Amino acid sequence: MNNLAIDALRHVPPLDSVYTAPKMREKAVVILGSSKTTEPLMEYMELCSDTTKELVKNGYNIVTGCGTKGIMGAAYYAAKEASALDMNGKPVQNLAILVDPLWGDENLRDCLLIGKASSESERIVKFTKVADNFVIFPGGTTTLQEAATLIRYNVHSEENKFKKIILVGKDFFAGLKNQYETMAKMRFLKKVPDYFFKILSEKNEIVNAILKR
Repeated sequence: MNNLAIDALRHVPPLDSVYTAPKMREKAVVILGSSKTTEPLMEYMELCSDTTKELVKNGYNIVTGCGTKGIMGAAYYAAKEASALDMNGKPVQNLAILVDPLWGDENLRDCLLIGKASSESERIVKFTKVADNFVIFPGGTTTLQEAATLIRYNVHSEENKFKKIILVGKDFFAGLKNQYETMAKMRFLKKVPDYFFKILSEKNEIVNAILKR
C-alpha cells in the first residue's frame, strides 16, 4: 500500500455526517458495477460514462468506491471530467467511500473521501446513508450482492424511505427480475418487483428516472 493510501485511510472519517443530510442524499447518486474491464462490458462502460456526465450536469454528486477499471472507473473518470454546480452553487463532487484495507485499484487523487468501511457489506450500508439514488450496472458476484442488499432495503422499508434503485441492462438482469417475480407469486414480497426497483437500458430513461420526484 503506497503512502498516499496510508495517509488517506488515516485521515478519512468513518462517515462524514455532512453528506447524510436529506438534501445531500437527494442530490447524490451511487453508481455500482464491475471493477474489471472486459470486452462485453465496454458498451456498458460507455453508457455509464455518458449517464454519469449527464447526472453531474443536473447537479448530482457521484458516489463510488473510486476504482479505476470497469464500471467503477467509467463513473469515476466521467465524474472527474464533468463540470457543473450543485443546488448550493458549489462544484458537483466526485465522492468515495473506501473499504479498509483497500482493494488496491483505487484512485485517491481526484475524489473527496467521505467515509470508510471494514467490509463491502458495511460500505453498502454507508452508501444508503449518503444517497437516495442508486444506478447498478452489470458486474460480478459483489455487484449482485449489492443489488440484492439494496432491494432488500426497500422491501423492508416504508415507501417514503425507499431508495431509487435502477438496474441497467434488461438482458443482464432478466434472471434477477424473474427470481423476484417468482418470490412475489409465492407471496414472499408484498408488491411486484417494479415497486422496489426498475430495470432500464438507455441513458435518457435512466437520467429521467433519477430526476423524477
